[in-house]
Amino acid sequence: MAASPTGVGAPAGKDGPLSFEIQYSLTGEQRLVLETGTQSWVLPQRVNFGDNAFNGVFHYAVPIRDSFPDHFSIIPADGTNKNNAKTDGRLQIHSVGFIGRWYGFYRSGGGALGDIYATPFVSQRAEDSAWVIDPPVLPEASFAGAPPAAGFFPVLWAALPAGKETVIDTGDREQAREGDRRFIISPHITQLTIPAGMIAPDTAPLVLPSDRTNSFKLNYKPIPPFPAPIAADPGMVLAWPLEHWRDRRYEVFRWDRFLSLLIFDTADYTVQDRMFKRLAFFVEKAGFRGRLAPDDEIAELHGWNAHDYRAEDLARFFQDARKLNFPLLTEERELERILLDAGIIKESGAGIQAGEGGIIAISRESETYLRSLFMAHEGFHGLFFIDEDFRAFSRQRWRQLPAEARRFIVSYFNFQHYATADEYLLVNEFMAHLLQQPVSQAARYFGQTLPSRIEDGWRKADLPAKDKSSGSWPVLARTFTREAEAFSAYVGSRWGLAAGRVHLVTVRQP
Repeated sequence: MAASPTGVGAPAGKDGPLSFEIQYSLTGEQRLVLETGTQSWVLPQRVNFGDNAFNGVFHYAVPIRDSFPDHFSIIPADGTNKNNAKTDGRLQIHSVGFIGRWYGFYRSGGGALGDIYATPFVSQRAEDSAWVIDPPVLPEASFAGAPPAAGFFPVLWAALPAGKETVIDTGDREQAREGDRRFIISPHITQLTIPAGMIAPDTAPLVLPSDRTNSFKLNYKPIPPFPAPIAADPGMVLAWPLEHWRDRRYEVFRWDRFLSLLIFDTADYTVQDRMFKRLAFFVEKAGFRGRLAPDDEIAELHGWNAHDYRAEDLARFFQDARKLNFPLLTEERELERILLDAGIIKESGAGIQAGEGGIIAISRESETYLRSLFMAHEGFHGLFFIDEDFRAFSRQRWRQLPAEARRFIVSYFNFQHYATADEYLLVNEFMAHLLQQPVSQAARYFGQTLPSRIEDGWRKADLPAKDKSSGSWPVLARTFTREAEAFSAYVGSRWGLAAGRVHLVTVRQP
């Protein structure tokens, strides 16, 4: 059989790599081959998925080059003359067309029948039955080696069963390369998306466990134009390839589970200060709150090494700057535009008002362990901004905190130059300090590290009795460990998170 794909259009490289899809039904046992110019593909008739076999209407997509012949052919796989072949089955073609290139397998409809979407270059590994997606290296200049602003990058989507951890590998384990990654997926994720930019364009193969992957699709998309936020899990943000940043100063992400929260990652503390330092003093620093401090006044003062701000405070900051015609830095003006585009702040007849959500920020200048700690600390601040139930739980734990523990932590926050007259700020910091590290570290952190910083001088009066033999404050260790356990249990049952972790995807290099 030969036919021309009338009406399906022509490949367009600017739209990314393409596939030719044929939708068909096939009965009988005859094996057929699809020929598209110099390429040949055996048309699947039945797919074994796990212990089940499926057949039905196939949507089979095969990759094509920049050009496509004006016809395709379908012939018997054994080479019998296609005009005289006798078959014991029937082929019905429903449609043909060009679509964006993808590789994988998924189904729609129930039972053994239904629509089956499949591609070549997908197989099951003999030793463990894992699914392997191993597409050929693409020759298109618009794809391989292109800069992030112009190139097309792999995007992986997978459906996962609840209650099981899943591991997805990229690259060849026996010949590991620097760009290879291992994605450890939390049991709380049932649909995973690894966005464009996380995986290098020439990465292959991808390996997915067959017992924990119900459907999967690898396709290709450009990274959104800067500074449009890239939706990603915080664990991916921590591991995002620096060479795929769209701007060498900073990158902008959107928390994929909480879309009203933006995550900024800066190249260093200098860039971070130019974006957020004045905000830190305006929102949180005692003696500066509510005032736009000039650069020369805060130049020698420390801001923070990581940041978090809610929509209300961001709106006040930029509205005050507008009213006073205050000379904001270039990066602060860029931040204002990003926030307006994201709806975190918004224009109104009365000026700039709060929208929804907030922002958090970390830096590549921080050491790896601090980046993880800061992501947890700032991430839980972000959830505090957007979730009233979480705020209510945090206030409840704060108000029932024993007096000696509260006196200590307020004194410590004052030592850190927080505006301790603001209960909202106190509760927010109390919560985040508890959740920034695993529960197992709470006793040492609150029972030794923090109190030792304020034991010299007049703040010593704010501390309970010290155990001289251990050099620690046991009362504080016990109290704050109990609080850390309570908070960790709350965020675990609510979102699948834990003290020390706001990500559901852990990314490691082999």
